Amino acid sequence: MEATIFSLTEGAVWSLLCKLGCLLSQERWLVQGVYGDMQFIKDELESMNAFLCTLTMSEGHDDQVRIWMKQVREIAYDAEDCLDEFIHHFGDSSGLGLRRWLMCILDLLGCRRRIAIQLQELKTRARDVGERRSRYGRKAQLVGIDEPRNALVGWLMEDDPQLRVLAIVGFGGLGKTTLARMVCESPVVKGADFQCCPLFIVSQTFNIRTLFQHMIRELIQRPHKAMTIAGSKYSHFTEENLEGIERLEVAVLAEMLRRYLQDKRYIIILDDIWSISSWESIRCALPDNKKGSRVIVTTRNEDVAKTCCSHHQDWIYKIQRLSDATSRELFFKRIFGSEDELPNDELEEVSNSILRKCGGLPLAILSIGSLLASKTNRTKQEWQKVCDNLGSELESYPTLEGAKQVLTLSYDDLPYHLKSCFLYLSIFPENYEIKRGPLVRRWIAESFVSQRYGLSTEQIAESYFDEFVARSIVQPVRIDWNGKVRSCRVHDIMLEVIVSKSLEENFASFLRDNGSLLVSHDKIRRLSIHSSQNLVQSTSASVSHVHSFTMSASVEEVPVFFPRLHLLRVLDMESCICLRNNALNCICNFFQLKYLSLRKTNISKLPRRLGNLKHLETLDIRATLIKKLPISAKNLSCMKHLLVGHKEQLTRTGSVKFLKHCSGLEMAPGVVKNMMSLQSLAHIVVKDQPLVLRDIGLLQNLRKLKVLIRNVEANWKEFVGSLGKLASFLSSLSIHIVNAKEYGSSLDILAFVESPPLLSLILAWRASWTVFLLGYRRFEACPGSLFVTLNSMPRP
Repeated sequence: MEATIFSLTEGAVWSLLCKLGCLLSQERWLVQGVYGDMQFIKDELESMNAFLCTLTMSEGHDDQVRIWMKQVREIAYDAEDCLDEFIHHFGDSSGLGLRRWLMCILDLLGCRRRIAIQLQELKTRARDVGERRSRYGRKAQLVGIDEPRNALVGWLMEDDPQLRVLAIVGFGGLGKTTLARMVCESPVVKGADFQCCPLFIVSQTFNIRTLFQHMIRELIQRPHKAMTIAGSKYSHFTEENLEGIERLEVAVLAEMLRRYLQDKRYIIILDDIWSISSWESIRCALPDNKKGSRVIVTTRNEDVAKTCCSHHQDWIYKIQRLSDATSRELFFKRIFGSEDELPNDELEEVSNSILRKCGGLPLAILSIGSLLASKTNRTKQEWQKVCDNLGSELESYPTLEGAKQVLTLSYDDLPYHLKSCFLYLSIFPENYEIKRGPLVRRWIAESFVSQRYGLSTEQIAESYFDEFVARSIVQPVRIDWNGKVRSCRVHDIMLEVIVSKSLEENFASFLRDNGSLLVSHDKIRRLSIHSSQNLVQSTSASVSHVHSFTMSASVEEVPVFFPRLHLLRVLDMESCICLRNNALNCICNFFQLKYLSLRKTNISKLPRRLGNLKHLETLDIRATLIKKLPISAKNLSCMKHLLVGHKEQLTRTGSVKFLKHCSGLEMAPGVVKNMMSLQSLAHIVVKDQPLVLRDIGLLQNLRKLKVLIRNVEANWKEFVGSLGKLASFLSSLSIHIVNAKEYGSSLDILAFVESPPLLSLILAWRASWTVFLLGYRRFEACPGSLFVTLNSMPRP
């Protein structure tokens, strides 16, 4: 816990010192009358930071030191907010007419007085905290799963047409979910005639409507795409007309699921059911269609398991802790990669002590094994230190509290630059699938990513994500063709640990699904809202210092305090269907905003003054109703990731997909020309506009490009030429040609792209089979190549 305090405080102070140093080096701030105060705060914080570095090298600090650390961090946060506001108001007044300049001066007089007062208060606080310091001074892999998996598979495959329920019961961290997945991924089960085998997470924060909506969407994306429900008004309920699903009542959703599953032999996994009422709510949508269907549930509660398995043909499987031999196998495989590479005699004894304390808990063994695997110094002393820190909780009480201590140790062992990134995971709801790209971009927007010579901030942030995966602190969910983890999930026990530490350090505050408000300080720094309940009460704490604001899909209204979040760096409202156009007008005043996601909302128009967001780096408006950007968007010179449009894919055969629909955003000439930092430009529409084509060719930092080409016959060479200018930079390219005659010259594109640097290539156009094969063979060596057709082409 102490390491957490030091790393977070040191990071906050260092960020502020960098900003102060840059500010004080510019002579134009000398005339503003606040230089002296800024210099004092900088000098004081430098002394504090030096003391922090000394503290980090030692152990055993008392409560007074820890309290002092928190006070330093709060000063750093408040000072940075004050400086950001100062720079915003006194920054750039060039280009103003005389009248506007005079009005600006009058406004700034009031701002200057207010900011000067704030700086004086911060100066006093810094002096007081410094005096307190002197006053108080310094005092893996899967093992042991084959036998239970085979037993459960055998039971599932018994010749019984009745619907049967299997309940896997045991406390957290024993591997219930892993076992359920392995059962369904068994070759025996895969080779049977089950038509769908999805896994749905129920969780403690259970919402029946949200779960049913997710189940419907998940089922239609599997091999049986169209939900053809005979004899009902949903007989053609497909992906195209699911837009109104959020407004359907629970009873209607349950009926849809029941009718869809009625004529199918299915296996469904319901993971992490906490209550009998949750099971009863779901059970009504699962028909006993006498086709040998099966339901697998995982739960920590034996009463829930008994209720689920109320019929004589059902089975309750109590998952056991790992045996000593299996624990040992899992432990050494995680550290050394093989059980054969056993430790030397020195490590043998301490290994046995660690395993005794882990008590056969797979989650604990993997976490400690991952921690030790990350250390280059594999000595008895290093391992003994880890063993001593474990305590005896797991040995005496191999349940939730013991598991939490193990996970806390894994977290505390992270280097300081990873701790803020990891605490950031607390803002996501339980069992949420966290996507790699948005998470990395949010870390960068929050300034959590340190600089490293020769690497971009994106590359460094990606390495942070990979390290979390390698340490088994997060669980991979979706893995790309090249083994790259695209999304992850945080185990619910780990999430409890992170949330607890986030509150302890005032890192984040939460309004949970059950309406409970978790706030540990009168100033909220990051706010995550998972529910509309008690939204009014959440304004009791100060929200004027919030840097990150996240709203979940289940929130039904935008909070009244939203316009007051003027210091936001990150705003994520993905999937919030309650969002309306007029609610966004205030975001143009969020002058520090770097990350804005409105993905999967009903927004159809962005604010006219969007260009005021001078620091905006990511704009994600995919799957919205927005067709074009406002003219002021040309002022977004810091933009790195412009993500727009929408795509739907139907089926895939080998490397060929059949594309159902793709839409993009129309780009006016001159908009992207000023976005010279742009790295990702996804799903924009290119029409007969040569200026837009030339603008794209100027983006020398572009790495990912996705374009929809419409009617560009007259400027085909212009487009190909622009693409040629980017050939040595692009790593991902997607071209979708629509509403055009067959392009005999389509393969002109391929003359300019090579692999490497191109790692991913997607081409979609109406082409003859011969032309299609030529392109396919040209790039079949590209590991991420994917050729897409708009219709199923008959072979010659």
